[in-house]
Amino acid sequence: MLGTLGLWALLPAAVQAPPNRRTCVFFEAPGVRGSTKTLGELLDAGPGPPRVIRCLYSRCCFGIWNLTRDQAQVEMQGCRDSDEPGCESLSCDPSPRARASSGSTLFTCSCGADFCNANYSHLPPLGGPGTPGPQGPQAAPGESPWMALALLGLVLLLLLLLGGIVVALLQRKAYRVQSGPEPEPDSGRDCSEELPELPQLCFSQVIREGGHAAVWAGQLQGELVAIKVFPRRAVAQFRAERALYELPGLQHNHVVRFIAAGQGGPGPLPSGPLLVLELHPKGSLCQYLSQHTSDWGSSLRMALSLAQGLAFLHEERWQDGQYKPGIAHRDLSSQNVLIREDGSCAIGDLGLALVLPGFAQPRAWAPPQPRGPAAIMEAGTQRYMAPELLDKSLDLQDWGTALRRADVYSLALLLWEILSRCPDLRPDGRPPPFQLAYEAELGSAPTTCELWALAVEERRRPDIPSSWCCFATDPGGLRELLEDCWDADPEARLTAECVQQRLVALVHPQEAQPCPEGRPHSHPEDWPPAPAPAPALLPGSPQPGACHFGVQQGLCSRNPGAACASSDV
Repeated sequence: MLGTLGLWALLPAAVQAPPNRRTCVFFEAPGVRGSTKTLGELLDAGPGPPRVIRCLYSRCCFGIWNLTRDQAQVEMQGCRDSDEPGCESLSCDPSPRARASSGSTLFTCSCGADFCNANYSHLPPLGGPGTPGPQGPQAAPGESPWMALALLGLVLLLLLLLGGIVVALLQRKAYRVQSGPEPEPDSGRDCSEELPELPQLCFSQVIREGGHAAVWAGQLQGELVAIKVFPRRAVAQFRAERALYELPGLQHNHVVRFIAAGQGGPGPLPSGPLLVLELHPKGSLCQYLSQHTSDWGSSLRMALSLAQGLAFLHEERWQDGQYKPGIAHRDLSSQNVLIREDGSCAIGDLGLALVLPGFAQPRAWAPPQPRGPAAIMEAGTQRYMAPELLDKSLDLQDWGTALRRADVYSLALLLWEILSRCPDLRPDGRPPPFQLAYEAELGSAPTTCELWALAVEERRRPDIPSSWCCFATDPGGLRELLEDCWDADPEARLTAECVQQRLVALVHPQEAQPCPEGRPHSHPEDWPPAPAPAPALLPGSPQPGACHFGVQQGLCSRNPGAACASSDV
């Protein structure tokens, strides 16, 4: 089957791409989850598969094969969503991606030439896992001359392209000599000139260091604050996060409070852009759970406040004459959630957050749009990435709803981490030491390939102990809540608003189930209060009681009085 794909290197001129567009072979085997056809423009090059696709967002082709000792079966071919490492290769050199099943392995390749993904250039060493045997794909008789002509034409095309690049570089150099050096766009100096100095800002100690910024504890006018300091190379990240914090109406008890933006730096370090935010001395959710256990009431307080904060971010609303767009966080993790003095949660780090398309936004409202699928599918901590982000099958047609669904998956993993440290959910009252989601299965530093195999291919999730039914309004209430949030089908997941309603039902149960081993229930006065009524949402936004993102109908709460109608976001 694969040998005949070599003929696709010789296509009519009608389907050849212009020099700035890559053309690839497109094929998707029946039953393959996710489609990449939206990453390019399909061309009618023949009556049946495989077809031809002209890439829209990259100059890189890919191919995926399922290799066994007896045969090589093509699974997918098409365009990459971005030019990632490996795309500079001119031929398809397969490398192992994951073990599909016993005796077979998925191999993938990336390459940067037209139709380079029509076939692979070589096979892995014989005898290796997933390697085809001697009876593997062979070139069809009479195909070698065609392949030789195709390779010769490809070499001539590459020589022409290289010549054009050299000429363009020489012309650009000559233009620079005549017109002088170009100013550096978006420099840190230009940004700092727009920002005020904060002379009363004092730095005390580093709380956390990341790739784009360092977070310090300090004081501003006597108030304890967190200071997020950006290096000059990260001016774009600073501007994006500042723009989100300064959105009108972005004030909520369970979202970290923004105080000011300015410039400065600790001690002798050069001055740079910074954000001043509310400080929470109890630290991150990860740090807190590592050092403390929480009873049933405290655990629900954390879980409910976290769901309230995410539901607020996702909502598009008008309040007090101010428009707040829907926002996808895209980096929910126990490092980016902070613990307030009252034990509730506050969502922080909006560095990757994205403003979502709206239904009733003002005419003058023009939020920046992400540049292509790679920008939409960018996400933070791999451990908490939804399956559709791991395998790049996110729905790009309705990416606003899709990113909300991915956030809810991350929320489910955080709820699991919170509940795992509740002694009231254990018959012996002794929860195990804190572990991050999937740490028991994959360790402290899982690779993308390991997460893909576990969460996407095997559809496994963190273990839910059977004893967790103790405080639910019915047996299995907690299990059902988590499973409805981390469902493999994004359309079957709850909305953040519905997760909030489910948790409220657990906070105020009609009757509690008897707990094994005589474990006592928490006292009602320890439970968090019911949330205050939210402002009216805009038409088309998730309504209170709107449970699922897709077309399914169900109950937001197991309480028979709380029924949910389905709606499209």
